[in-house]
Order: sequence, then C-alpha cells, then structure tokens
Amino acid sequence: MYKKLENFQKSGLWRGFDKINSFFISLSAAALTLMVFATVISRYCFKKDIFGSEEVILLFAWWMYFLGGITGSQEDSHIKADMIDVFCKNQYIVDMTKGIAKALEFVIFSLCTYMTILLLQTNMVKMPRTTGLKIPYLASQIPIAIGFFGMALFALYWALYFMARAGERRKGGYEEK
Repeated sequence: MYKKLENFQKSGLWRGFDKINSFFISLSAAALTLMVFATVISRYCFKKDIFGSEEVILLFAWWMYFLGGITGSQEDSHIKADMIDVFCKNQYIVDMTKGIAKALEFVIFSLCTYMTILLLQTNMVKMPRTTGLKIPYLASQIPIAIGFFGMALFALYWALYFMARAGERRKGGYEEK
C-alpha cells in the first residue's frame, strides 16, 4: 500500500490538483496585491478612499489563505514543532508518530469542516451581508469550508502514508532513498 500511496503523489490527479490550486492562489494573491496597491495610491496620492476596499481585500485574503492551507497540507509543509526525528532514531517509531499526528490532524480538520458547514447553513438562511458593499458573508466563508475540507483530505492521505511506511519498515521492506 505504501508504494501505491507514494506513486499517487506522481499521478496526474495529484499534479493537476496542485496546478489548479496554485493558479487560484496566484489569482487571489494578484487580486489582493492590486487591490491593496490601488487603495494605497488612491488614499495617499489622491486623498480619496475606495469605498468598501477592505471588504474586497478581505474576500481575496480568505481565498488566498485557505487555498494556501490546502497546499501546505498537500506538501506536508505546515510549520510544526516536530522533534521526534531529533530524539528518536528508530524510523518505525518516527513514522508511526507522524501517522498518529496526521490522523489527529484529520480529526481536527474534519471537525472544523463540519462547524464551517453549519455556519454556512445558518448564513444561507439569514444571508448576512457586509456593511459597505453588501457582499454576502458566504463569499468569504466558502473558502474556509473548502480549505478545511482540503486540509482534512490531505491529512488523511498523509496519515495513511506514514502508517503504511511504518508498516513497510516493520516488515523490512522499506529502503531509505
């Protein structure tokens, strides 16, 4: 199973998702940068404010942050205080610990996804809007749900990956590269 999981990282589905996600992160970052730039130029050069600019900036920021969170989960590159590699030389224990940590991460992200879906359901009924441009809150809450769901999927993937690798190490079938 470990080899199948490892080969999945080289698959077209994995790479395709990465490209699409990276495209939308870049698009959000560019829009966010342009909006901040336009706001600064407008405010300090022309002494005029762009009405509702903060609401639009926040919308792009939510998309960028949570799509970036999915990328961090996909690459397993989130900032973490993982000291097990330093203190333990038994790679089986290291992989099992990482697998258990990822399984716990999956549970937490799944709970966050569930709570965000409840929030979306509530706001679909009440339909609150921002004060300035009257943008529905849903527009900035949908990326939160998508982000937590994507992070949960990749946490599950990595939990299975590390557990399978630990199993291979236990049997003696895994070789370090």
